[in-house]
Parts: sequence; structure tokens; C-alpha cells
Amino acid sequence: MDLIIRYDPKADILVIKLREGAIKDEELLDSDVVLGLDKEGRIAVLEIWEASKRGLLKALVDLASERKEVAELILREAHADSA
Repeated sequence: MDLIIRYDPKADILVIKLREGAIKDEELLDSDVVLGLDKEGRIAVLEIWEASKRGLLKALVDLASERKEVAELILREAHADSA
């Protein structure tokens, strides 16, 4: 399964799904972070409330931009090598 990241701007909740499967239990880390645990007790889902106030949205946008730039560089180099 690929990592799934969703953001609800109205609720300001960032959800990161790490693995498939039903959530058996939840653990509150602090007032704004909830871990969803599967039947083996592994973290399956991470919910972060008030994500924009924590600066997480900016960090995700920066990471996405960086990954895009790296991918574009690799494609350019591969294209140059084949020419």
C-alpha cells in the first residue's frame, strides 16, 4: 500500500494512512494528535488536528516540491544520457 495523505481544510485535520486494515484502537498523544492502531497494535493512521497551526502543511508542500525537483532532475539527466 502506498502512503496516503489527506487534508481537510475546513476541519484543519491532516490524516496520514500508513497501512491497510481496520482500526481496532485509538491513542491520544496530546490534545491534537490521534494514532489509529490495527489489531496487532501497529500504527495504521495518524490524525493531526489543527495541522496548519503546527506548520505541517508548509512542511508537506516543501517536501512535495523537493521531490518534484529531484524527479525532474533525474528525468532530465536520463534524457540527456539517451540523446
